[in-house]
Amino acid sequence: MVNPLFFIGTTEARPFNIMKSGNSAASRGTESFFDGLSLGGIKDGSSPGVGHGFTNSGTLGGIKEGPSPGVGHEFTNSGTLGGIKEGPSPGTGHEFTNSGTLGGIKEGPSPGAGHGFTNSGTLGGIKDGPSPGAGHGFTNSGTLGGIKEGPSPGIGHGFTNSGTLGGIKEGPSPGAGHGFTNSGTLGGIKEGPSPGVGHEFTNSGTLGGIKEGPSPGAGHGFTNSGTLGGIKEGPSPGVGHEFTNSETLGGIKEGSSPGVGHAFTNGGILGGIKKGSSPGVRHGFTNSYTLGGIKEGPSPGVGHGFTNSGTLGGIKEGSSPGVGHGFTKSKILEGIKEGPSSCCGNKYTTNTKH
Repeated sequence: MVNPLFFIGTTEARPFNIMKSGNSAASRGTESFFDGLSLGGIKDGSSPGVGHGFTNSGTLGGIKEGPSPGVGHEFTNSGTLGGIKEGPSPGTGHEFTNSGTLGGIKEGPSPGAGHGFTNSGTLGGIKDGPSPGAGHGFTNSGTLGGIKEGPSPGIGHGFTNSGTLGGIKEGPSPGAGHGFTNSGTLGGIKEGPSPGVGHEFTNSGTLGGIKEGPSPGAGHGFTNSGTLGGIKEGPSPGVGHEFTNSETLGGIKEGSSPGVGHAFTNGGILGGIKKGSSPGVRHGFTNSYTLGGIKEGPSPGVGHGFTNSGTLGGIKEGSSPGVGHGFTKSKILEGIKEGPSSCCGNKYTTNTKH
């Protein structure tokens, strides 16, 4: 039977507490209690010169049940663990178990050896006790999958955290740098020396793909597809560099054009800008989302017309004798006057320098 005095004052289960308890006239051994819902089962019984072991059949396969000479009393909750030996044994201290919390704890002295236990739920299996000439090995399968701990002849220790990094190779490698990968964040990073080539890396989540490194006779190219859609950056023969901020401007053609000025606008308002040179024709652009449609280009004897009723409230569209067409986007452009005016060309006004 369980000594009821042992549980006086206990108000709740205390998972994952480690308590040291017990003394015996037979031996002064080290007693270990491992309090935790995940311990499952601990080896119970005496072994000559070895730690004590017992098993939780529900978790580990089977628990020895029945009297053994020279062992303390043990009992368990068969509904939880399948069946644990319960009853008195001559010449040993009493044992008890809180199966609801710990599954089964072996309590009592063991002759000349450390106590062995296993937390199968958390660690899979811990080998605890002396080993001749070798370090102690244990494994936390739930967290790390498997850790090899102990001496190895002439080789570094290797371990892997599969949950976080997938697999880390740690240790010396002949003539090469160490490689590791954080697949969760970057997909795959190649790290280490490469003969005659720059290092490359990619953040597919953010940029889609960055080409970084030397290119023969050309500048470096990179692209932020998430933000800009596509940026061409690098030297071009006889042409200036071009770049685009699609979020703000949609597309800016910036560079030299033969005999024509640079054209750009705000793509967030106007939708898309025709970029590139056109022989003898102005650049055209349209904001279909905001303005519905802008007709831009030469018209015989008539100015350009467009209307953005949703944004601008209403723009007068059509020809006026001796006056150009007027419209205003107060937030973005402050005021654009577009259309023919007597004695003057078409006027464009924006915050951005032409």
